[in-house]
This record gives sequence, C-alpha cells and structure tokens, in this order.
Amino acid sequence: MKRSRRIRTIPISEITVLNSRDRSAAPFKEMVSSVAKLGLKRPITVSSRNGVAPYELACGEGRIEAFLALEQKDIPAIVVDASTEDCVLMSLVENIARRRHAPLEHLGEIGRLAKHYNTNEIAAKLDLRPEHVRAIGLLLKRGEERLLSAVERGVIPPTLAIEIAKAKSPKLQGALLETYASERPTSAQVAKIRRLAEQRYRGTDKAREREGEISAASLVRAYRQETQRQKLLASKANLAQARLLFIVNALRTLLNERMFATVLREESLDRLPLPILRRISSQAAASI
Repeated sequence: MKRSRRIRTIPISEITVLNSRDRSAAPFKEMVSSVAKLGLKRPITVSSRNGVAPYELACGEGRIEAFLALEQKDIPAIVVDASTEDCVLMSLVENIARRRHAPLEHLGEIGRLAKHYNTNEIAAKLDLRPEHVRAIGLLLKRGEERLLSAVERGVIPPTLAIEIAKAKSPKLQGALLETYASERPTSAQVAKIRRLAEQRYRGTDKAREREGEISAASLVRAYRQETQRQKLLASKANLAQARLLFIVNALRTLLNERMFATVLREESLDRLPLPILRRISSQAAASI
C-alpha cells in the first residue's frame, strides 16, 4: 500500500463500504451526539486509485452513519492509495482495537480475511498464533458459533474447540464443555473422552439422550473407568511378559544341561514348539 495521504472533504454518496457491520444502538447514539456537539474528531479513511471518486471505505463506517443521521452530505476523509484487500485489513485492525468489539464479529471478519490471505499471513498481520487462526477457520466452516464465542472469550483453547466440534451431537458437545470447565482435561484427553462416549452411546435413540444419559459427570466417570481398565490390561500384559521371559531363560539354561537334554530325548520331549525355539535362539543371540 502506498503511503501518500491527504485530507479532503468528499461526498458520502461516492463512498463504497466494503466491510459493513452491525452496531449497538446506545453507543451509536453517543457517537451521533458527540459529532453534533464537538464535530468529527478524526477523519475517516478511504482509498482511491487516482485520487478521485469512487472511494472505498477502509475505516469509519460509524462516523459516516453519524453524519448521515445528522443529514450531512459530505465528510472529511484521509484519501490513500490502497487495494481492496488492504482496505478490508485496515477495517479489521481498527475493529479489533475497539474495546467493545463483539467476539463473533471479530471472528466473522477473520473469516472474510481468509478469502484474501492464508493462515500465516492473517496470523502475522493480526499478531495471533497460526493455530488460533486455523482453528477459527475450521470452526467458521462448521458454523460452531457457541465454540467460536468460547474460544474468543478465552474460555477454551482453539485446539480443544476443534476436538469438541468433532462431537456428533450438540448434547455431547455441551457435556464436553462442562467436562472441561470442571476437570480441565487436555485436548488429547477430550478426544479420548469424545471417542469413548460415541462408542458407548452408539445406537442410542434420541429419547434416551434427552433423558440426560450424556452428562459431564457420566463422561468423566466413563473416562476414568476406561483409564483404569487400560491400566489393568497394561499391568497384566507386563506380568505375562515377565513370566514369559522367566520361562524362556529357564528353558535355555536347562537345555544347556547335558543330563536334562538326555532325559528329554529319552522321553521323546526334545522337540520343542518352533515359536519357543525361535525366542530362545533370539535371546541367546542377543546376549552374545
């Protein structure tokens, strides 16, 4: 974007608003009253390819609306030479800087920026983490307004919101949110809880779901039971491995005894199963 800037008074009718947004009635009335009493404190910013109409608005839609409410036809403006994409970006940056900026409005503007910039570019321009921008993009595509609002307010991290968004029912999503609020699980743990819940409630009809079978308490309870079951399985597997290692070592030691090998041959027991022979041979080779 070129840096040439000049202030002039231009007709409001010749300005095109690129990034229009809704605004609250009370703050707008305050703005109109301020402009009527004190005048315009800061000019709007518009772009023009050659310094003349038509103009594209970069910053100041509220100020334009206040002038129109006061039946003014012209408005002071800083005229710059900028592309349409840069005008959208300037509007977004100004809106993000507002103290009363609505979270979903912010997210919607990031969604519009995604049409012109990739994830890393948006993250660099807005000083956000790429994973944050990427998560917002995915949530916008899914239409997850509740999760978007939670991310923007800092209630849940973006990666966690993505895992919750994968849940197949709003009820399960709500239960996962409650689980996070009470237990603070990691994103990986939430993913496990979600998969466990979907397996557990597979085939359940909607009536049973409405009766409250899925809740934060039930999800946490099921997750803890599954974690305990997996720990028990791991303990049994470790015990079986230790016993197998003991048996293999004992057999290898006994087979090296001449008298024991003679007894086996006399009893026609000298032909051991192939898997056992392979394990004895592999461990013997590893010990050399």
